[in-house]
Amino acid sequence: MKYEILLADDDDSVRLVLHKALTRAGHTVRATDNADTLLKWAQAGQGDIVVTDVMMGGREVFESLPELSKARPKLPVIIISANNTVNTALKSGQHRVFEYVPKPFDLEDVTNAVARAGQSVNPRKARPNAENRRLPMIGRSAVMQPIFRAVSRFAAGNLPILVRGSVGSGKDLVARLLHDGGPRADRPFLRTTDFENTSLTLQKVNGGDIYIDEIGELSMHQQERLLVFMNEAEMIPAARRPRVISATRQDLRELVEAGRFRDDLLFRINVAEIKIPNLAERDRDTYELAEAFLAQASQDQTRRFEAEALDVLHRHKWTGNVRELENLVRRLAVLYSDEVITADMVLQEFSKDLPPVENAGIIQNRLEDQLEEACRTLLDADREDETSAYTVALAWVERPLIVEALRLTGGNRAKAADKLGIHRNTLRTRLKSLDLS
Repeated sequence: MKYEILLADDDDSVRLVLHKALTRAGHTVRATDNADTLLKWAQAGQGDIVVTDVMMGGREVFESLPELSKARPKLPVIIISANNTVNTALKSGQHRVFEYVPKPFDLEDVTNAVARAGQSVNPRKARPNAENRRLPMIGRSAVMQPIFRAVSRFAAGNLPILVRGSVGSGKDLVARLLHDGGPRADRPFLRTTDFENTSLTLQKVNGGDIYIDEIGELSMHQQERLLVFMNEAEMIPAARRPRVISATRQDLRELVEAGRFRDDLLFRINVAEIKIPNLAERDRDTYELAEAFLAQASQDQTRRFEAEALDVLHRHKWTGNVRELENLVRRLAVLYSDEVITADMVLQEFSKDLPPVENAGIIQNRLEDQLEEACRTLLDADREDETSAYTVALAWVERPLIVEALRLTGGNRAKAADKLGIHRNTLRTRLKSLDLS
């Protein structure tokens, strides 16, 4: 779409260059060399997007931004500045500037910022999944339904409950739901690993729930004291008896075999068990979770992910599960002012998690050693199929390389081909050859 740009810069040459670039991009431009005129135009309802320098006529444009925001609260403001200090960046954030572009800049930086700001100009309907903000736990996938049923059944009971799941999968949330969804909701939810003084702990929990996060990390002495506590709690009438909810990412049976966990304690805490699946197993829950986290992190409820960005998130290997996804979305919400979070923004954040350059050589050497060993085994083996050893070895590298390129680009074949450095027709041919189409 094309927009009316209000351009303010007291440098004639910069103003001229930006005017031409923005006009070439199809926008109409009204240009001035001072903040007063810029403010007057905006207050009169003119312009869709503001592009302005910071210092004009010895004054900072930040002095005028409160008035401008009051008159046009939804008007996106893009700041360009040669005064590239942390103060300028901080002030831009304080005034909710849409984008801060330091000088010297590429014209593409400014035109891209304008294009992204334009997506927030037209008001949009409320997000269709805004209801997710009110849900205690999000997920419609089949693997999550047993979790919801277990929570509903166990919440009202007196059974000790063990919640199992990988890092970031939502063990704390399930424990809290078990507490809030039952008759103990108005009693304490006590997170502790200190059971030294049984009477004091019973007094603190007062018939509520005790939550032990990562019970597998308890020392043998702490495990012994927990057993004493549970034995004492059994003497209390059921109506006021505290319940123990434990969580772990470890296999407690393996710890028992290794002599690091008491088998009698395992039997006591594992009367009821809830196993939370990894995010990778939860089908399309990533879509709803990402949208819900963005809504929670944003004051502007029209912010959203573009479809391709959600596809990229869905294909990512979330080793940190839901917590990793939430942290990424919160970071995106702060780093980008755009109403629409794009796939390129998501991929930019993913790229920051790549191994540092100094480690790349080590990783490459390890990979080469492994490939040499695999190729040696391949060439020494008596093979009966007709596929050449050369073709087999190439497929070892080519298949995961193409799969990863498609994952990083959200399945966009054109972008995947660019990332691989090959023509899209070549990629199409290789996909068919590797049976990946």
